[in-house]
Amino acid sequence: MGFLHEHIILPMSDLLRGEQVHTYLRLLREAELWTDEQMKEFQQRQLRSLLIYAEKEVPYYHDWFFDNGLTSADVNIDELPIVNKEIMRREGVDRFSSIRFPDKKRILTRSGGSTGEPFSFYETRLSYSVNMAAKLRTWNQAGYRLGDRYMKITNGKRPGKIKRLQDIVNNCLFVPFYSITDDKLESILDMIERYRPSYIRSYPSPLYLLARYRNSHSGYHYSPRHIMTTGSTLTEAYRTEIEKAFGCDVIDSYSCEGTPNTYETSAHDGYRISGYYGIIEVLDDNNRPVIDGIGRVVSTDFWNLAHPFIRYDTQDLVEVKVGRIIRIMGRQCETLIEADGKLLTVHNFTHYFSDNFPSVDGWQVVKRKDGNICFRLVVNDLFSDSDRQRIVSHWSSCTGRNIIIEVVDKLPLMANNKHLSIIDET
Repeated sequence: MGFLHEHIILPMSDLLRGEQVHTYLRLLREAELWTDEQMKEFQQRQLRSLLIYAEKEVPYYHDWFFDNGLTSADVNIDELPIVNKEIMRREGVDRFSSIRFPDKKRILTRSGGSTGEPFSFYETRLSYSVNMAAKLRTWNQAGYRLGDRYMKITNGKRPGKIKRLQDIVNNCLFVPFYSITDDKLESILDMIERYRPSYIRSYPSPLYLLARYRNSHSGYHYSPRHIMTTGSTLTEAYRTEIEKAFGCDVIDSYSCEGTPNTYETSAHDGYRISGYYGIIEVLDDNNRPVIDGIGRVVSTDFWNLAHPFIRYDTQDLVEVKVGRIIRIMGRQCETLIEADGKLLTVHNFTHYFSDNFPSVDGWQVVKRKDGNICFRLVVNDLFSDSDRQRIVSHWSSCTGRNIIIEVVDKLPLMANNKHLSIIDET
C-alpha cells in the first residue's frame, strides 16, 4: 500500500494540484545521506541565492541593503536584520513580498499562531511542497507510510473538495474538534475504537483532554502505533497522560511559518531539523547563539520566494544542549520573567502541580497588569484550603508577588483550539 500511494497516487495528486511533494520527498531522503559538511555547503548556496533574490525583488530587503551601503555579497547571516510578526504587520505584507512574483502562483495564507492573532503572508506551491515533504519524512521516522490509516483531530473544516478527496484516498479520518464536552470527548474516543487508526495526529491540548477522559472511563482498549503532536507545547505532564491513556509512544514535532520542520526522534534524545528546508538559529536576548541553555528560534526559509522569511524571530523558546534542540518550551509570551531575571516557563508550573497536587486537574497562570499573579485552577474533590494556602505561600515566596487563586470549571481553549498555560497581561 505504501508503494502505491507514494509512487502512483502522490505523483498524480502533485500533477492535479501543481505541487512537487513526491520529488522533494525523494530529494530529502537523498539529503539525509549527506555529511554535515555537505549540508552546510548546500545551505550556504541556498542562502546566497536567496539573498541575491531578496535584494532585487523584495522591497524591505532592497531598502535595507541600500540604506546600509551593502550588497547581498557583503553580508553573513548573522549581519542581517532580525524580523518578526510585529515588524511585518507594521511594514505591511507587500514590503516583504516579491514585487515580480506572479499573483496566480502565490497563495495568501493566514496563521493564527499560539496567541490566536491572525497573521497573513504569501506562500508558493514550491514552498508548500518542500514543507509537506519534510513533514512526511517526520511521520516516516515514526513508521508511517502513505496509505496507513490515520486520524487528524483539529479545529476547523477541511478546506476544499480536493483535500477531502485526499483524505479518502489516503485513509485519513478528519475529525473537527470545537467544543469540550463529555459527549464530544466520548464521541471521538468511540471513533478511535471503530476506525482503529495506526496513527493519530493533533495538538497536545485536545489529546490531553481525550486522554484524561479515557483514563477515568472504562471501555476503551484500542492503541495506535504512535501519536504525533504538533502546534503547541507538549509538556511532560501531557505526554505522560496521553501515553498512559493510549498505550503508545508520543512523537512531537515543531514548525511554524518560515521554519524548517523540526521533529523528535523515536529515541526521544532531542529534535532533528530539516536542514534541507532552511536554517534555524537559537539566540539569546542579545541575539548571540546559544550552545547550552534556553534561547528563541530564529529561522530562514530557503523556498518561499513569494514572501521570504529571512532571520524570522518566531518568539518560540527552546532548550539546546551542545547546540542541539532537546526541548520545545513554547511561545516567548508563555513565560514569566521576574524583575531579578528569573525565567518561569510552563515546565516550572507543570512539574509543581503534577508532583504535588493530585487535587488540581488543570491550571493557567495569569500575570495581571497590576502585578498580581492569578492561578486559575480546575480542581477535584481532593482540593482543600490547605492546598490553596500551600500554593499561595510557595509562589508568593518564589515571585515576591501577591498570589490570587481562582477556581474555575474549565480552562478555555482559544479559537484556534490551542491552550495558553501562561498569560502575561503586562
